[in-house]
Amino acid sequence: CYELVIFLKSGGYSVINGKKYTISAGCVRFHHPGDIVYSHRFHDIYVVHFTVDNEQKGKEVFGRFPRFFKLFDAEHELNLMKKIVTALLSKNDFGCTLSLFELLESIKEKFELQQQNNKKIFAAKVKKYIEERFSKKITLDDLAHQFHMHHVYLQRKFKEETGLTPFDYQKQIRISKAKEFLLTTDLSVDEISDLCGFCNTSYFIDVFRKSENITPFKFKQQTNLIEIF
Repeated sequence: CYELVIFLKSGGYSVINGKKYTISAGCVRFHHPGDIVYSHRFHDIYVVHFTVDNEQKGKEVFGRFPRFFKLFDAEHELNLMKKIVTALLSKNDFGCTLSLFELLESIKEKFELQQQNNKKIFAAKVKKYIEERFSKKITLDDLAHQFHMHHVYLQRKFKEETGLTPFDYQKQIRISKAKEFLLTTDLSVDEISDLCGFCNTSYFIDVFRKSENITPFKFKQQTNLIEIF
């Protein structure tokens, strides 16, 4: 038996398999068979129990949901819950089933959308952090400490959203800044290499060449020639 709970008011907490979650209005809890669950001081709730005759089928349907998450706009889901209650009271099994399927699909869509938005917000925060410190040495452990997650998980999440590792993204920003310095200042290649946080000029030239198929000096020279003509 699976249990779906939607909390209508804030207050108290739920503990699922030893992990504590703060309850707020719009939170959803999925209780799987075998889970150890209890709640403290919660308020009004809607509860639905789903009994499945096949364990694999249950995992396919409910395994996509986390045990606990928040719907930031749960009005539609609450209206569906009311429909389910009304259908049950009037013994309308067909209407109840339809509303149950619609409820699950709506929760799934909103959860997946929130996950996508969370990934974008997370990637944007990491990008900003790197951009503001592009000339400094930033390790995965530094990022893990800053964003309170394991460094392997952080790198995987960032790459899923951007297609780059944090290290590759920093190199990309450094090359972009180097091009800006080459185009707008009279700084030497050595000075630009230092300003952009490269460990030495040779490494800077090598990275720049691999990225732009040209050396920094020739890039500047070529740009100056274009401006003359």
